[in-house]
Amino acid sequence: MPAPLIRVRVSGEYACFTRPETKVERYTYPVMTPSAARNILDGICWRPQMRWVVTRISVLKPIRMISVLRNEVQSKLSPSSVKKWMGDSSGFAPLVAGAGNGTDGTPRNTTLLRDAAYWVDAYPLVFDSSGDNTPGKYLAMMERRVAKGQCFQRPYLGCREFAAEFSPPLPEDKPISDSMPIGRMLYDIAFLSAGNRAAFFEARLVNGVMDTDPAMVLADISVRENLLRRSHNKPEPPASTYFEEETPCS
Repeated sequence: MPAPLIRVRVSGEYACFTRPETKVERYTYPVMTPSAARNILDGICWRPQMRWVVTRISVLKPIRMISVLRNEVQSKLSPSSVKKWMGDSSGFAPLVAGAGNGTDGTPRNTTLLRDAAYWVDAYPLVFDSSGDNTPGKYLAMMERRVAKGQCFQRPYLGCREFAAEFSPPLPEDKPISDSMPIGRMLYDIAFLSAGNRAAFFEARLVNGVMDTDPAMVLADISVRENLLRRSHNKPEPPASTYFEEETPCS
């Protein structure tokens, strides 16, 4: 293992890790995806010199699903319209996710998870280990921020409206005893110059634990290398988000 692991407990009242084949009428995977777990860790502690590699996801509460009917907007705000109303907000008209005349919404069914909790095991993959830029540095940063409840972007469980709570593991936590084949699951997306490429793996839950170590579940070396090397390409957040004294998430 390139670096020692860190374990973070994440939980929430609702969660939806949408299967890509059911993105219109959303239907969740029964377990959090590795990309969703990585995104939670990124929201807590992210730097452009590294990325979090999720190796294991443990399910701490029974898998319960419910179906809800929600109004979702069908359109997206264009960059030009956003730029226009940021300069002059007097003409701003938000998209209304209703289900009647004069709205942009439509009722859609969502099958989601209820009362979800997980352990996320991960290690920091450092792209440039010169100077003090070491895995231990980022492990210590993550441990401090998790203990204090700090984040620069509120983590969420699949959909932004399903906010995630995070903390160190609790003494009473333990994985559930369930085992099941989950099937083809999204691992993550590699952001390549030729276009974004999704990587999938055959997921399986064994005694409440899903193995997501890329060295074990991504057999194609080129896919694994592209994913780990390139999926960190994203805009750098403001420098102020790196300070330890920032306001805790609530």
